[in-house]
Amino acid sequence: MRHILKILLILGLIQLSLINPAYSYEIKERNEYLLDARGDDGDIYLNRLSLHKKLDFLDLDLSGFGEAQWNFKQDDWEKLLIGLEASTYLWKYLYISQGIQFISGQILDHMTFNPNNKSIDTTTKIGINIPFLKDFSFKLWEEYSFNLEELENEYAESLAEVTYSPNNSSYSIGIGWRHTDRIHNFDSDYVTSSFTLRF
Repeated sequence: MRHILKILLILGLIQLSLINPAYSYEIKERNEYLLDARGDDGDIYLNRLSLHKKLDFLDLDLSGFGEAQWNFKQDDWEKLLIGLEASTYLWKYLYISQGIQFISGQILDHMTFNPNNKSIDTTTKIGINIPFLKDFSFKLWEEYSFNLEELENEYAESLAEVTYSPNNSSYSIGIGWRHTDRIHNFDSDYVTSSFTLRF
């Protein structure tokens, strides 16, 4: 039943954007493969679907998102997220975002939570996005997640990516690196490849 409600909500928002451009939204789908460089966690497939609305008068990008990460070694969900996020550029290349989301999945088993628990947390991101050449950019960012129920840090991630986004196109591809620090347990490093579509 929940899946049907989600689909109806997305279809309703798409129809609303077609009726009146003032309500237009941008939809992004990011697919990413994380190759476990240390061999301690397993490869991960990540899919993130997000619905964006730009608020020009506040210079904010608001988005609702769902994210699923499947761990091939564990044969289990690494993370499942659904939440809201607001982001903005502080200067030309420096940006920050704040999100709040419901979280579940195997990553919580490595912390101070009960296995297969569900929880709510916040994620703060800060990073730089520097364009170079014609259609390329270099992104470097940090993410910090804090659990609101346990009132303690969950995990931190460092990410770097070179992205190719052809001018006036609806897609981008990237290759990069990700470090995941499970604050109460082991760390992981991944080589990443991504493909993003924008509608």
